[in-house]
Amino acid sequence: MAGTSFLDTVFRRKKKNSSDFITTGFLGTFEFDFETIRAATDNFSHVIGRGGFGSVYKGRLQSGEEIAVKRFLGSSTRSERDFSNEVEILSKLKHKNLIHLLGFCSKQDQRYLVYEFMPNSSLQSYISDPHRDSHQLSWEMCRNIVQGIARGLRYIHEESQLWVVHRDIKPSNILLDLEFKPKIAGFELARMMQQGESEGESTVIVGTIGFLDPEYMRTGRVSIKSDVYAFGVTILMIISRKRAYSSGDQELLIEYVMRCWNREEAIYVVHEVMREQEREDSISEILRYIHIALLCIDGNAETRPTIDTVLHWFSCCSTPLPEPTIGGRFLAEAETNLSFSPSLSPGHSSVMSPTSSRYGD
Repeated sequence: MAGTSFLDTVFRRKKKNSSDFITTGFLGTFEFDFETIRAATDNFSHVIGRGGFGSVYKGRLQSGEEIAVKRFLGSSTRSERDFSNEVEILSKLKHKNLIHLLGFCSKQDQRYLVYEFMPNSSLQSYISDPHRDSHQLSWEMCRNIVQGIARGLRYIHEESQLWVVHRDIKPSNILLDLEFKPKIAGFELARMMQQGESEGESTVIVGTIGFLDPEYMRTGRVSIKSDVYAFGVTILMIISRKRAYSSGDQELLIEYVMRCWNREEAIYVVHEVMREQEREDSISEILRYIHIALLCIDGNAETRPTIDTVLHWFSCCSTPLPEPTIGGRFLAEAETNLSFSPSLSPGHSSVMSPTSSRYGD
């Protein structure tokens, strides 16, 4: 069974008291007692999120600290693998723009991860929820969110020395704290690369429709440039407040943006509220960010920038930008023709073979 040795290391220790958590000594993480988790979440009564992995619940420990508890569905090999992968990676990563993992819990075939609570939910809720006040995210807030995501990505790609590829960057995996500072979450699918390794092969394609690098979909070769691509799509979603992909839409978001760019009408990519409320200098900056996003979604991974380069472009507005290569036709054709399992949707992280368009377990 995948991840068995790791899980044995994590779960073999016995609980000895009923405190909020018990130090395991494994990478500085903590094993929570199940009854503590159940009491903190009021028997898992307050759902604050759902995904392909399961559900997330809000809770409060006896100490008063608010927490978020992710419960993984079932006891499948994939569920155990995703759980152990996230524990291992997040136990080794510490950065202000990454979610803080407080600990884990195992109860028979149930797996739980315990995180710090993020009061402003996910970035996705500000993009797609028609009942949420879109005025809440000014361009200044959006800029800070985009730059925070980029700093988090630079840390996992380069600065942490783990060379992690996230593989599922998207607005629902960007959580916002009380001050709307972003933290990257959703590390179930993340992959650690070998030192000096820039890319690796995958027997299955994992990620979310609309955010997948076309080269990765075609060849199964994953790299940090795959995250750059998804980051570019995320920037466009923040600016436009449009979904990356919807089975009912006539065109993908990137197709719409490319069409506007080619017609020199990039201003229409900007959400109408933002267009009306922001100053002229802010609009100019927003258009530059659209330009950078188009460079991030270059269909050729070799010419796609690194996150470090993107951060340089963000901070040095006088630096000229190369012209974007308007491509990605393979993405549009491949994703439009995907055949979905009834249990899956374009908004959920999924797995598929690089030689097949059908999603599965």
